[in-house]
Amino acid sequence: VVSTQSTGSSGINAEYGGGARRGEVTYTFDGEILTLTLGEGGTSIRWNGFNGVQIITPPNRRTCGLCGNNNMKQDDEFLSRWVGRVKETYTFISSWQLPQNRECYNNEVEVTVTQEAKEKCSELFFNPYMLKCQDKLPVEKYEIACGRAVTTSTYEGWRAECNVLQSYVLECETQGLNLRRWREETNCETLEETQQFYHSTRLPTR
Repeated sequence: VVSTQSTGSSGINAEYGGGARRGEVTYTFDGEILTLTLGEGGTSIRWNGFNGVQIITPPNRRTCGLCGNNNMKQDDEFLSRWVGRVKETYTFISSWQLPQNRECYNNEVEVTVTQEAKEKCSELFFNPYMLKCQDKLPVEKYEIACGRAVTTSTYEGWRAECNVLQSYVLECETQGLNLRRWREETNCETLEETQQFYHSTRLPTR
């Protein structure tokens, strides 16, 4: 529970939780990413304002739901909402969806990635500016997701490859790298162009 104490043009003062868990909510905004921090050294939530959110927790902080249990054991993270532990990613994600009367997008459905999609994604992820992150964060899974996104995208003017690349950039920055110039270096659309597209187009919730 978050209770707002005061708001103003310079920021927001708020408290969350109660008792021993009570703490201050602080935020920073760098022009593209809004970061909320719950308490000193606590959980952080990074949001780009429209299509990407990242939750970062300390190694010893227990979690639940879509965040897994954060016990550093990868083989028991998929605790579903209803039937205990499951093995399939889609089954796990679907159990936590809200509202329950809608289906989550199944990213495990087989998609034949087009050659055009492969080339677009390869051009971005193997851009010289992006190579600095690959030693810390392998690119293979993101490149596959990129190919699928480009192949299945039906929105004119929407560069799905840049959307996936932004997810990669967020994770790279979590690893301590500075990739603030990724849009300029990869010729992805500017932040303003992306926001204009979102405001003028009704995208599916996936």
